[in-house]
Amino acid sequence: MQNRQEALRIFCCAAEEMNFKYTAVRLRISPQKVTRAIKELESVLGEQLFHRNTRNVKITDFGLGFLIQAKTAIAQLDSLFQEKGKDTNDINGVVRITAPHTFGSDVIMPLLVEFARLHPAITLEFHLSNIHSNLVDEKIDIGIRIGFIHDQTCIARQPATMPFYLVASPELLKKIAQPNTIDDLAHVPLVTLVNRKTGRYWPWEFSHKRYFYPKTTAFVTDTPDIERKAVLAGLGFGQLAGYLVEKHIDSGELISVLHADAPPPWPVNLYHTHQKSCPMRIRLVFDYLFQKLAQR
Repeated sequence: MQNRQEALRIFCCAAEEMNFKYTAVRLRISPQKVTRAIKELESVLGEQLFHRNTRNVKITDFGLGFLIQAKTAIAQLDSLFQEKGKDTNDINGVVRITAPHTFGSDVIMPLLVEFARLHPAITLEFHLSNIHSNLVDEKIDIGIRIGFIHDQTCIARQPATMPFYLVASPELLKKIAQPNTIDDLAHVPLVTLVNRKTGRYWPWEFSHKRYFYPKTTAFVTDTPDIERKAVLAGLGFGQLAGYLVEKHIDSGELISVLHADAPPPWPVNLYHTHQKSCPMRIRLVFDYLFQKLAQR
């Protein structure tokens, strides 16, 4: 087998790119060398690291777990060869993270609690904001967002996707007719989210790039959790992310409608700005969040 350290680096890069061709370009090696390294690692480990076909590559559950170990091992090896006088205790220190309010509170916070117990030497500083943060200006190390990242200075990975559901309470559906088309939404009570920057309602997206723009609403808020509570209370229909409503759909507290018109899931983005050398403490948090979000 080729050098195992090199194979681990190829694997870690492939896990970030999720594309063997891009991995080869980034590492300036041949695609055949990437494929060979992954196959030989799988042979040694006795486990499959990636599900792959002619169209895409997806890391396996075993691969996600092995990724954490591989990156930690590489970081520890690299620390042995740091310049004399350079701080080798990179596992200590502060890691600053930002996420949207409700997603951060409901989904990310429990993961950070788990991480803090595993790595007490790392101090986590968690900021919640529904406004996309400039990581450099605000001195943030890791960002988490649902949607698309347009900042080309960021290294972004997508551990998961987020579906959206159009929902209403059973009580509301007893009072009014269920909408059968997107156009019918103009004639039913709505709960909408307002864009703080523009003061306008966020549009609702549906399949085939169709959009519905609410004009009059029964209840307006700028906070997704309040939006959810208003829909649960029967004040109107709402289009909400899966993490907010899936448990309520499963329990029968909310009913999903217009299933055939549901929009494509949005990417869940995990990103940082360290283009070259990423400190080990940041890498550990980043990889941990990536693994946990991918398993959801």
